[in-house]
Amino acid sequence: MKRLLVRRGAVGLTLGALAATGLASVPVPAHAVVADPEVGVRVHSDSGYYNDVDDWVYCEEAGVVDLDDVVPWSDNGVPVSRSGSTAGTYTDPANTADKVNVNASGSASVSSTPFTGSTSTTITGTAQATVSAISQGATTNCDTDIRAESGASGEITLTQPMWVTLTAAGDGTGTGMMVLVNADGVSQIVTAKRGTASSGTLLSAGEAYFQFASMAEANADGADEETRSYSATFKIELKPVGTATEPTGKGKGYAQFGARDCATGNVAAAITKKAKKKAKQVVITVNGAKVAKFKGKKLKKRTLVLPAAPAAAAEVVATITLKNGKKVTVTRSYLACS
Repeated sequence: MKRLLVRRGAVGLTLGALAATGLASVPVPAHAVVADPEVGVRVHSDSGYYNDVDDWVYCEEAGVVDLDDVVPWSDNGVPVSRSGSTAGTYTDPANTADKVNVNASGSASVSSTPFTGSTSTTITGTAQATVSAISQGATTNCDTDIRAESGASGEITLTQPMWVTLTAAGDGTGTGMMVLVNADGVSQIVTAKRGTASSGTLLSAGEAYFQFASMAEANADGADEETRSYSATFKIELKPVGTATEPTGKGKGYAQFGARDCATGNVAAAITKKAKKKAKQVVITVNGAKVAKFKGKKLKKRTLVLPAAPAAAAEVVATITLKNGKKVTVTRSYLACS
């Protein structure tokens, strides 16, 4: 779990290390499933102070305070969860009556639809972290810090360019964070302290590393002491370039829209036999611009290609005027190809 979670403020360092390695050493199976998948909880704490001669004094730890508990997960659609808690006490060796109690707990879950490297995939997860640092007296000389981080991570190999969207939603006195970086150095970082945040980009084919985490940190020093908690939900959506939504509208029986050819950006379409029998007119638009119109003798069963710019998303709409005067439509949207 060395790269599972990112400490607050250390994102740039982590991304720099990933970019330097280029992920080239990450072992990825030939069938491109998620590699090195981990989900779990980490807790780290420390305590001490500078004495009168500026020497650092460590406050003595009792109990099992630090935690590093992770398990693997799979892209088989089955959720995997991990939770853990820990507690301990720090004591000033120069004053054994000076004690600080620390507690931490966390949980994380992750689930993924099957990943092939070239088909749409959704990875979802939750993460929660709670920490406290409370002095047993009115004040403490031990400057005590405890951090809990829960989340999941993994590495994937895209066999073709894909659009990725990261979404995080959370609440509490901590931070929720998502990180994704590929071998080209293209990175996305989403931070959602409270509320929802999202970000998207186009990833080229190749390896990519991702993680999500909830983090909470508490400190006791002097008369100050803290209890903090944070929870969040996360989603990673991967979709191949040119991916289409399901067609909508009551006109699906009269006009049909097929796949998008990302070499040209064009969309395959067809006018059905049903349209010839029951329709008076069919008008097709791409992103609001009319590209085809059929009526009279031209309204017959046929296939056609609808022009669309590869670098732009495309919404294709057919408006069918029936012989009884009613109008129905069919709509399908496509992601950009570049």
